[in-house]
Amino acid sequence: MTITFNAAVIQTLAVLGDIEANIALAAAGVREAVRQDAKLIVLPECMNTGYLFDSAAHCRALAEPVDGRYCRALAALCREYNVFIASGMTEKAEDGKIYNSGVLFNPAGNLICHYQKQFLATHDQNWFEVGVKGNPFVDTELGRLGLLICFDGRIPEIARCLAAQKVDVVIDMANFFAMDQAEMWVPARAYENGSWYVAATKSGVERSIYYPGGSMIVDPQGRVQAKVPYDVHGVASARISLPDRDRKPWQFGGDKLTDRRPETYAIINQPFATTPLAALMGEALIPENSTVKLAAVQAHVSESHTLDDALEMIEHAALLGIRVMALPAWFAAPLWRPDADNAALLARDSGAVIARIAELCRRYGTIIALPTVEERQGALLPEMVLVGPRGVIGRQAQVHANPGTRDWAAVADGGFQVFETDFGRLGLLNDYDGMFPESSRVLALLGAEIILWSCAWRHPNQRNLLAVPKAEDNRVYVVCANRCDAPAPGGSFIIPPAGFPSWDIDALLPPNPRWGAVTPLYANRALTRQKEMIPGVNMLRNRLTDSYGILSRQP
Repeated sequence: MTITFNAAVIQTLAVLGDIEANIALAAAGVREAVRQDAKLIVLPECMNTGYLFDSAAHCRALAEPVDGRYCRALAALCREYNVFIASGMTEKAEDGKIYNSGVLFNPAGNLICHYQKQFLATHDQNWFEVGVKGNPFVDTELGRLGLLICFDGRIPEIARCLAAQKVDVVIDMANFFAMDQAEMWVPARAYENGSWYVAATKSGVERSIYYPGGSMIVDPQGRVQAKVPYDVHGVASARISLPDRDRKPWQFGGDKLTDRRPETYAIINQPFATTPLAALMGEALIPENSTVKLAAVQAHVSESHTLDDALEMIEHAALLGIRVMALPAWFAAPLWRPDADNAALLARDSGAVIARIAELCRRYGTIIALPTVEERQGALLPEMVLVGPRGVIGRQAQVHANPGTRDWAAVADGGFQVFETDFGRLGLLNDYDGMFPESSRVLALLGAEIILWSCAWRHPNQRNLLAVPKAEDNRVYVVCANRCDAPAPGGSFIIPPAGFPSWDIDALLPPNPRWGAVTPLYANRALTRQKEMIPGVNMLRNRLTDSYGILSRQP
């Protein structure tokens, strides 16, 4: 039976230190949400106290237990209006510590889910402890609900753990400081995990903090269904219809969860200090000796371009001084999605194509990632061959079974690897492998500095919502080379480790569909050794690996 209900987000601004005023704000928002027939109502982060405290002592003085005045008021509102209410709060816990917490009450006024923020921003670390409750969820008449708080959404693991537990609706209680936190990361996490997101944030000014707003409700395909405008207080609601919990489909086939390869993600649960990346972080690196010119070369065999045409374009790119190139998926195939016969031809001709690529690499001193197909023991195996001036450097077989080719294609027995080269440590993503946040996370933990993603995109969201987080989540360069004849054609680009100044990729870098387009970037690998997003917030080191066990377990 399909579950449907209205959810609402309340965008407001808590008054620092005035719990009674904040109870009144919450009550006013709830009344408006009820008027909009909402059954699930979400308030922002630290809504009981405000957020920018004078000191840890000030925060402690204002913090409340989960049965304090604020929570008792929320529980009473639930009973009065027969609704579920979630809110962020500054919590004084039973262990005596102060947490940035989220609470969810049911219509009976009972606390049914309690979460503590895990991934703390710089200012959080001034007065909050790291949460110790893992990634909880609760089954309700509205489906399976899970909680996270604001900055938790900036790393992939927390949302991914909720998805792996088949959470239907993620409740995000936030204090978004920047518009990209709402516009990019909320839709991105919804899209990559196939969950609804109900995200409420503040709007206004609290001391030195400006909250732009960005409260929104996003569906499992990353589409915004309701949103409160920036710089206003208000309530927005949307109708939520829950799909089959066991299915998290992409728009073009395949499944966001069941197509994962958990047995290849073990390093995500490994203590950071034991990873290859941790060892690299301690090594000295001279920035001016660590530069390399990268390019996404949007050239491939097609119905109107031969292999000679495509190789000629690669040579032209090499003449620009490009040292590392990514090529689009199925480079030597005339179709964006080869069938078994096409794949057999690719495998037959692979050696000859590799030889011609190798000659270009030898002549120009460059490295090229070539996506192709190999025949192994009678099976056709999609793989990327990394070719350099001295020949083949290594091979990366496709890890995840592509829904468009799984009727003929085998997959790798093992997982991902990183290749040490003269131009940096390279990781390879072959088309569908790039759909899973675990892939780029594993490569980053293995020490990749540059990830080359060969693409045949089938939906614009693959470019707009999945590519940038791979770079920013892991602080690596991501080179995306897409086919011109794919359903979402062209738009090849390179994302630097800290991303772009705007979340609107189509406005910033309109997709170029031209065959032969070359997108270069002069990269400094030293930037990939700086994993902090803001002071004290290391995107890899600060993860709570003990709580991610579900990601590497078979369902």
